[in-house]
Amino acid sequence: MRDIVRLDDMLLLECLEDLHLMIEQSLEKVSKVRSVHVTHFEEWAEEIRNHRRIFEEISLPSRLIIEHLMHCRHKAGQVALETGQMSLSFTSIGRIQVEPFGIIKLKCGELETTWRDSSYTYYFYPDKVELRAIDEMSAIKILFTYSFTQQIVEKFPELIQCPNVAYIHPQLEQWTKQV
Repeated sequence: MRDIVRLDDMLLLECLEDLHLMIEQSLEKVSKVRSVHVTHFEEWAEEIRNHRRIFEEISLPSRLIIEHLMHCRHKAGQVALETGQMSLSFTSIGRIQVEPFGIIKLKCGELETTWRDSSYTYYFYPDKVELRAIDEMSAIKILFTYSFTQQIVEKFPELIQCPNVAYIHPQLEQWTKQV
């Protein structure tokens, strides 16, 4: 199963590269054009770079979280966030962004939370994930209206071996082993 996923990842990355090249060529063609449409092309180029970083720059736990968030957003799911002294009740999932150096930004409602992938350990439960800073100075809880699905979790059998995964619920762990 993981070999199939890796082949899928390679195909997705190849398609993202094709799109990136096409948009970059288009941006060169319109470099002297003053139009709001050029701004949209630039936004599309950034969105493609964002998607490439999902495959290239973040850990498997973060990728699982992002793919689950994308899945939830597609199904009009919602999340609640708890971070430090702030709490946000269930709201729609806005922008999900992966910036250079593994910095992940999640915008839900009016709140945007950011974390650096390499600075956190992950605790996975069926309907939530908790991110704890390595220095234990901060934590982020993301609660989902849609629980993790077997289909998404089984794409990541190496999850239980990731050094930054501190806990994985037995049900989720079982799904990673069924591959």
